[in-house]
Amino acid sequence: MIAPPALQAQSPRAPLVGEFFNQGNPVEARLCALADAGDWDALCDQFETLPIETALRFRGTWVEALGRARRWERLQLLCDRLLKTPAYLKDPRRPDFLRQRARALSQLQRHPEALAAWEELGRGGDLMGRINACQEAEIQQDWPALERNALALSKMPGLKPALVGEAATWRGEALARQNRFTEAEPAFRTALAVDPKQALTWANLGRCLNERKDWSQAREAFDRALALQPGLLEALYNRGLALFNLKRYAESRDDFRAALAQRPEDPLLKENLRQAERFAALDPH
Repeated sequence: MIAPPALQAQSPRAPLVGEFFNQGNPVEARLCALADAGDWDALCDQFETLPIETALRFRGTWVEALGRARRWERLQLLCDRLLKTPAYLKDPRRPDFLRQRARALSQLQRHPEALAAWEELGRGGDLMGRINACQEAEIQQDWPALERNALALSKMPGLKPALVGEAATWRGEALARQNRFTEAEPAFRTALAVDPKQALTWANLGRCLNERKDWSQAREAFDRALALQPGLLEALYNRGLALFNLKRYAESRDDFRAALAQRPEDPLLKENLRQAERFAALDPH
């Protein structure tokens, strides 16, 4: 299953760089009170009533409010404006504007733009940029982009073991989807060395082994997958292939039957089951 795009956690509000509200000014005092109260919808509405010059003086607070209120389209438009305005090129909050724009694009399901935005952050050393770029690439099945970002993620310094495994899983998937199974196999093994309880990764490793006709090892990998997740369709189907090639026709037939029960109209499964049944009937054992 494809995971939804990761969102950066919203931390408790801290004072924003260079934004000081004049409590003697009723407009600024109102903005400050709404921000301190965490009334993000009201704060967003308040900003919309202000002259643009005033609103942009407190652009960091405005961006924060739109993000917390989940007003994605307005957030994306505001961040685009801020990032394209020459006067704000050296704004210390620029990285946050980039992140919030990427976040808005993900939520708006503008996935190609979101991928480019997260990847830009990743190139600047942003960990969440690389992670979210991988997730966006997976969503739109852009396997070269997933391979590229997963490899870059794996090379980031100080990566925790769980993310080393995640990066390897993503890279393996990207390579396998491009039919580069020889390269994918070590990536899946790296992922499983970190976390051996990933059923789908065992199934993917088994598929790599099937591709190089190592039927016995493939069968073992599929056994591991199905022990972790009984009924996993990918493992049942591919174990059926491995067992058929090992001439264990009755077991192969049983796996194809179980897979076909989940996908009863699949013509390839029907044909594989027919062949396995025919050979099982001829097998004296």
